[in-house]
Amino acid sequence: MQPRARLALTGSILALAALTLAGCSASPEGGSASDAASSSPRPSADASAPATDADATADPDADDDAASPSNCLVGDWVLTDEQMQRYYDQMNADLAEYAIVYDPSGSSGLSFAEDGTYAYTPDLSMSVDIAGLPAEATLGGTLSGQYAVDGSTVSTSNDTNELSMDVTVDGEAMDGTAVTEQILASPITSAPYDCSGETPVIHFSTGASTVPLTLSRG
Repeated sequence: MQPRARLALTGSILALAALTLAGCSASPEGGSASDAASSSPRPSADASAPATDADATADPDADDDAASPSNCLVGDWVLTDEQMQRYYDQMNADLAEYAIVYDPSGSSGLSFAEDGTYAYTPDLSMSVDIAGLPAEATLGGTLSGQYAVDGSTVSTSNDTNELSMDVTVDGEAMDGTAVTEQILASPITSAPYDCSGETPVIHFSTGASTVPLTLSRG
């Protein structure tokens, strides 16, 4: 099973895109919008770096130290607007055949505490073009739970979802909270991370591609 980590807003917007396209009969040629959303990997962080000779000869204890949350992950971090844009640029490329284009604005907080708990606090706005139909969404609130590290992989579990999403589709406002409750999972279910730089890097995936995102200090 491949390691995964999820960016919360993307899953909601994919569902929104699917529902909107289906309702407006504007699905891409050759498949329904629902098929597009369900067959496309949900926004998540997914990477598995190939082993190198250096990896094979590395001191196991040194690797454990590097992966220790007290040495790297513990703290208050931010996925900046630049990093979010980088992720969605790749998402747009991967989903080009479905004529869905995301334009994010804002950042997401991601905190790891020494007691093994985490909190994901997005403050995001998203403009979406769904095959020519305009939509806007804002996501806020908190997703929290527990996290653990295993080697160079971080995973989360036991999540409490207190996120909320407001959506406007073609000028009509709607409450997207139910969508977040049905679709959102951990921002990181299981993902590789790297402590070699000044701040951690977590490898997020669109499903089709991998995008390493650098956390900034909060």
